[in-house]
Amino acid sequence: MAAHFKKLMYNIADRMDAMSEIAPGFVTEAFTDEATADTVLAFGTDEEAARYYAERFISETEDADLLPAIGPDLPAVMPGLVRTRDEDLKRAETRTLHFGQQHRTVPIFGTNAVVEIDSGTRELVSFDAELTSEPDVDPIPYKSIPQAYASIQEATLHCPPLDTIDPPKLCYFAEAEGSQWHLTYHFKDVEAVPREVADVMTRSDGQHGHGLADVSPREVRLTYDYLVDAKDGQVVYFFSSGPTVVPVLCEGDDEVSVRRQFHGQTKNNTYILFDPQRNIVTFDHNFNDIQGPAPLAPIDNPSADFGSTATAGVSAHYHATLVFDFFNDVLKRKGIDDKGMRLESVVNCTYSAHGPGMAWRNAVWWKKRMWYGQSALPNGSYESFARYLDVIAHELTHGITETTSNLVYRDESGALNESFSDIFGVMVANWYPGEPNALANWNWEIGSGLGSNGGPMRDMSDPARTSHPDHWSKRKYLGTHHDNGGVHYNSNIHNKAAFNLFMEKNAAGDHVLSPDEIGLFYYYTLLRLGRRATLRDCRAALLSVAATYFRGLPARAREAADAIKAAYDKVGIL
Repeated sequence: MAAHFKKLMYNIADRMDAMSEIAPGFVTEAFTDEATADTVLAFGTDEEAARYYAERFISETEDADLLPAIGPDLPAVMPGLVRTRDEDLKRAETRTLHFGQQHRTVPIFGTNAVVEIDSGTRELVSFDAELTSEPDVDPIPYKSIPQAYASIQEATLHCPPLDTIDPPKLCYFAEAEGSQWHLTYHFKDVEAVPREVADVMTRSDGQHGHGLADVSPREVRLTYDYLVDAKDGQVVYFFSSGPTVVPVLCEGDDEVSVRRQFHGQTKNNTYILFDPQRNIVTFDHNFNDIQGPAPLAPIDNPSADFGSTATAGVSAHYHATLVFDFFNDVLKRKGIDDKGMRLESVVNCTYSAHGPGMAWRNAVWWKKRMWYGQSALPNGSYESFARYLDVIAHELTHGITETTSNLVYRDESGALNESFSDIFGVMVANWYPGEPNALANWNWEIGSGLGSNGGPMRDMSDPARTSHPDHWSKRKYLGTHHDNGGVHYNSNIHNKAAFNLFMEKNAAGDHVLSPDEIGLFYYYTLLRLGRRATLRDCRAALLSVAATYFRGLPARAREAADAIKAAYDKVGIL
């Protein structure tokens, strides 16, 4: 029987109708009735509470593939799930208990169930799981551990003796949805690189970690995990046990002649704009059309000091690093797709549909890359759009929206799409070096100098300054084809609401919410919005997120809710 993986998600602040497709009636019947409330208070341990919630959630799905994870005779024990670790989220005042799925006492690789409970009351906060159908392979291995390891030795270079590694453990494995199940030995941290990987290392233009012509011991003796079929002894899967390349510190001048430091990598005795730690790489398109083939080789330089030889590339690379760090450090998001996706930037681009010549005044997130044009200067040179950190953060946020709520780019949802990019664009531009800088000194403009008569494209603090609306009553173009229903025009209404929220103060004259709290709330709101969300939906989701975050602090929750309502009321989003 083929493997079937199922993703389950629940959050206490989610809209009730968002759960109906997975578990009809789950929110009201399973967790908000009086009987359950009494049960919550009676839990003796965190694990007892977590197992109870997980069992109720899975049973409510009525999914035949998932029900084996619940012990029918002893539901409180749940033999299909094994506790693997716990984490205390002090800032949120919650605790997460992590479980892995097993079948007949054998773990199933890649499965997990995370139950988040209130640290004090043990009430359910969220449930997030990826579980699977029951494997149809018996748990009896036909091959011995030495026989399985022999397959690894045949498939690798410089494989260490079996007695020098930790004993493997059995696990079930299916590579993807619909794949067949395997009972495997999981060998961890084996200092041996697969031959096909080593072949790629030696074929790829001599590219090696030291930048020399021949492969080094450090590269062929990397550590890998191997899954070997315990029935036939074949290697069915392998993956690197850890990072393989150490970044190199580089420096160079950016577009505004500021000396920047950034991470690169060595290749063939040169230094390239590739940060292996953050997975950021920067290319030069040499003023070719973005509709043509993308460049293959990153920008390089003979030394780690790029000087002023690649100012556009340095700006793009350095600014991509700042955007990555903001989402990683502040919002705890792992790159654009939250899975470590490579962030590629391409500078010195043209677009023939815009017209001839090397000037293309734009920067865009397109085909999962950042493409940067440039403006012509009176002296005949060009300045790259990679110099504008807020524009870069704006465009990269489109990538995050694309991989989360994926807001439809039309009418109100399209306006929200643009507004979220403006909000995070302004936040990133004002975050460094102070992390964040003092709010009183923030620049609320988007694209300073890129608008009419040398002004900004938009101004969150004063949309009317750029002839945009600052109130719902002034909306235009909804339901038309003009600017996809006015996405760039009406976004300013929500921009003004966001600005109001940053500015909201309490009776003591202090800001109600800090910039990092507001950023976190808008990020969580973006994650849960529907594709065709309206501005009112965004207000409701934002209130829900704040209520969840401050659920243990009633006074703070009321204060935050009042601030959100006031900020949105002022622009007519009711």
